[in-house]
Amino acid sequence: MDTAAILITFVAGLGMGAINNVAGGAGIFALWAFQYACGLPLAVANPSSRLGAIGVGLFAWLGFLRNGVRPPARVWRLALYAIPGALVGNLLALKANDLMFRSYLAAVLLLLLAQQWRHAANGGARPPRTSPWLGPIGCALIGLHMGFAQIGTGFVATLVLVTTYERDLLAVNAAKGVVVITSSVASLIGFVLAPHVLEGQAPVLAWGPAACLLAGTAIGSYSASKWTVAKGSASVRRVVVVIAMLSLLEQVAQIGLLLRH
Repeated sequence: MDTAAILITFVAGLGMGAINNVAGGAGIFALWAFQYACGLPLAVANPSSRLGAIGVGLFAWLGFLRNGVRPPARVWRLALYAIPGALVGNLLALKANDLMFRSYLAAVLLLLLAQQWRHAANGGARPPRTSPWLGPIGCALIGLHMGFAQIGTGFVATLVLVTTYERDLLAVNAAKGVVVITSSVASLIGFVLAPHVLEGQAPVLAWGPAACLLAGTAIGSYSASKWTVAKGSASVRRVVVVIAMLSLLEQVAQIGLLLRH
């Protein structure tokens, strides 16, 4: 890596860490930096972003702790259900094409926007009591998404946790860090092991660019935790909606280009 690639990847990590702490969708910064600044193919860029995702989750959690917001122990227990989902998602990521990837992400963004608009319409009322199994199933789906796409995991986690854990987005963001830590570590381990357990699978991790991304996400995520606590749920919700809409437009444009070819 040359100096420019290191700097671009670090700055991409700053943006990814800050935005994903508050909302989600900034994992695309990692792919852009890896593909265009570092020259990595998508098959390597996607798995390599998991180290940055660990930085987002870990330093979001540490930042919330420093600012007096501590997710309860039950969130850590719930997050364990994300591990098998992440490993299955890894297998799907190694097989999927670009059209499948972007179509799936567009559907997730539409679901999140629909959920946020319903929340605004009902005045933020708490959701009805749900089955105790929805939390574990939801966390398994978060893990599946982390293993498959990584981009938008914050959106998926918000969608699931608002429904099964807590409606307040400040509490959800603190819990999201725990689930992201668990699922991203599991996904990274899965990609490390892939060449050893899957016949004919080449290594899919670029550790140098991934380490630069991690440094940026750690600083960006930790700093954003203080902003989130200071501004509260209303500000977080506005950021969620704006980033989701912009990300959806980008996915639709890319899908259109893929269909034309």
